[in-house]
Amino acid sequence: MEYTRTYTWHDTDELMAKGLGLSGLEVMQRIARREIPGPPVGRLIGVAGLEVEKGKVGVGFEPQPFHYNSLGTVHGGVIATALDIVLGSAVQTTLKAGYGFTTLTLELKYHRAVSAKSGKLKAIAEVVTRGRDIVTAEAKLVDARERLFATATSTLMIFALPVGGGEPGDT
Repeated sequence: MEYTRTYTWHDTDELMAKGLGLSGLEVMQRIARREIPGPPVGRLIGVAGLEVEKGKVGVGFEPQPFHYNSLGTVHGGVIATALDIVLGSAVQTTLKAGYGFTTLTLELKYHRAVSAKSGKLKAIAEVVTRGRDIVTAEAKLVDARERLFATATSTLMIFALPVGGGEPGDT
């Protein structure tokens, strides 16, 4: 049997334009309130229910069969993507207007298999240390009973955006 999946997303230029002049926290809060469209990758894997505070972000993730690998469990790359989304978003909430970030390292540990039977999960990330240009954040993927499915640590670099950006190191 074959299945079909269709989804839609907004133009990323629209997301960028609506975020100009806003701090990273303001952008993330507006995405949470659906005043600004979220990035397409979130729709692609199906994250929802964005929760935002400075330095901390959470999203819901409901595993589906279309996330599966050949073993009948959610592919590790999908789990990595869900965790990477919250790690970057947590860092974004600490940025002044005109700044962006990029991931330098992403280390994951898988603690148990994820499948549609796992039920709705939550990916939560928090900034651990923040320097002028380098940030470290940690994340976890848990179920409603706080059972741990995966953890991640990421190091990210902050930089001035080419349009409307500040001076390097002025974060």
